[in-house]
Amino acid sequence: MHPITRASGSVAGIAYVPTLLPDELLYSWLARVAALNAMGAPRDVLQRFFGCCTLVPSVDLPTQLLALAHRLGSWLPFATLDELLDRGTLLPYHRPFLTAASHSRVRQILLHGDGKGLKTLMGRVANRFGAHPALRSCPDCMVDSWSCYGSLYWMRRHQLPGVNLCTIHGIPLHGMQLQARTHRQRLLSPMATPGAQSAIQADARQLRFALLSQDLLEIALPVIAPLQRAATYREAALALGYGTRRGRVEFPALVDALRRRYDDFEGFDHQARLLATAAHPLGWLRPLFDRPERSLHPICHLLLIDFLFGSVAAFKVACAEYDLALPARPLDDPSFALAAIDPVVVGAVKVHASSSTLAITLEDALRDPSLSCRQAAARVGKSVTTVVALRRARAIPIQERRKSLHPTVIDQVLKALGSLCSLPAVAKRTGVSLSSVYRILAQYPTTPRPRRDEDGIAQGPLRRASWVTALQACRMEGMGGVAAARARAGADYAWLYRHDRAWLVSTNNAEPSFKRRNGGSGRVDWVRRDTELCQLLQQQLSQLRDEAPPQRLTKTRLLRSLGETMVRRNLGQLPQLVVLLDKEVESEQAFGMRRVDYAVALLVSEGAQLRLWRVQRLAGLRRWSPSLTTYANQLVEPLHAQNSLRPHGLP
Repeated sequence: MHPITRASGSVAGIAYVPTLLPDELLYSWLARVAALNAMGAPRDVLQRFFGCCTLVPSVDLPTQLLALAHRLGSWLPFATLDELLDRGTLLPYHRPFLTAASHSRVRQILLHGDGKGLKTLMGRVANRFGAHPALRSCPDCMVDSWSCYGSLYWMRRHQLPGVNLCTIHGIPLHGMQLQARTHRQRLLSPMATPGAQSAIQADARQLRFALLSQDLLEIALPVIAPLQRAATYREAALALGYGTRRGRVEFPALVDALRRRYDDFEGFDHQARLLATAAHPLGWLRPLFDRPERSLHPICHLLLIDFLFGSVAAFKVACAEYDLALPARPLDDPSFALAAIDPVVVGAVKVHASSSTLAITLEDALRDPSLSCRQAAARVGKSVTTVVALRRARAIPIQERRKSLHPTVIDQVLKALGSLCSLPAVAKRTGVSLSSVYRILAQYPTTPRPRRDEDGIAQGPLRRASWVTALQACRMEGMGGVAAARARAGADYAWLYRHDRAWLVSTNNAEPSFKRRNGGSGRVDWVRRDTELCQLLQQQLSQLRDEAPPQRLTKTRLLRSLGETMVRRNLGQLPQLVVLLDKEVESEQAFGMRRVDYAVALLVSEGAQLRLWRVQRLAGLRRWSPSLTTYANQLVEPLHAQNSLRPHGLP
């Protein structure tokens, strides 16, 4: 804790200091102080607050906070610097996904620095989501704050990256784009909104993501060790069934499940960046497990947390439970070090490196003579082979592995290899392991390659007869040919494949159930495929247009019904389909008109009065343009005429 000096503030010209409003940004509070005290030109305001007129104030992550605290003193509405960072900035939103070292650097930049490289260090520019979003506000929140507090202010929850809905009222946020020439050094206040918007039906996924981002900000999690965070993700993914038989994460299945859960991120601000490419979708997912120390945008972590745990609170509990379940064994224990390298190898034992061990850098671990290669690998989260290779590259002396083979034994192995015996026979004759025989053979490349010994030669006829018997039995039982025989005599097939492949291939080709394609190169007839896909899309269009309520016909939605992976990858070979997609994709205006048609038809069927606010609410559009109002009036006027009403438009 770093208490703020409670001496009187040294800023001249301040007569009144307002209280900090709920969920208010420090940036907003400073803007209100400057406006209420008429502090003058923007550069003069910055000079009074920060002692520097060239500072560019950041909305969500302001810098030079220590100078601000010293100048304002008791006027600042925070007791400590930590409270200022937690309640006045968006640092708690990023902190759980930083390392201990990067968090310390971020804190120093916020307190003393000028902000250079700050958002790169925090992962805000990762994945190309953009580091400078527009200032956003909710019209209904503006009305509420004016009626309750007599003031307008910027709320932290509205400035969270990727959030475009208000979590209180469920309506879209309004943005104010910051202009570099006019807004660069200004402390801006929200503009007064003439009236509150009526609530519309918000997208459930967007609202859930906004609530999840708000929870991450308000819970204010501490720094979580990268290895602990990745291990918690891995345990949750395996518990949900997204794992292989070896206990590793099955990323293709996890990617497909995430895309289905979020409907390919339809409606998200960063849809294209989240999907990455069609060939390798969700490329940011694997580093969350395999490279946890890499800086990624918090949005990536939030989407995975929502899928695996359902809430930030559940993720916090899972991290705590994983931390408590760790064995209290020293890190220099060989078995513990092995587990720290790869938790999957040890099975049920859950191991991770503590935050104190993560603080050590790779270079320090490599040059520390007190650490063995295995201990250094456990400290930095690398494999032992990698550490050995790095130390050898830096000419750092390492303890070589003991050689248990005597030179006379090696000579015996070489003589046995020279007799052209098989490798298993050489290992059996000399009393060494088969791995040692392979290693000696690699170290002495001039040694003659071994051949099959007498035992191997004797096995040939037996293996052939067994395989032919299996083929004949499967044919008589009507179970097929080669595939069924492999399930019955897999060992014979494997031996023949390694030692007598020519006979095996000729025998299989002669089997009636095993016929290879004759002629042709297996190429796809893209002209025919293009025509078939166009016909399939025409059939799907009628079903998609009949959905209630109507959904926008985007390119992603149309391709999903055609087998998206194959089509997206080969659009260059499908010119007719590309033209049809461009023709059928709905614009925002066309989709809005179709939504208005649906809303009017629903109101007519229910016998309700045709009023504009009802049409807008049932249409559920995020943006309502004047052209939609004109179209709605044109649609409703004939209905009024049929009912002998005056066609004066929608009230």
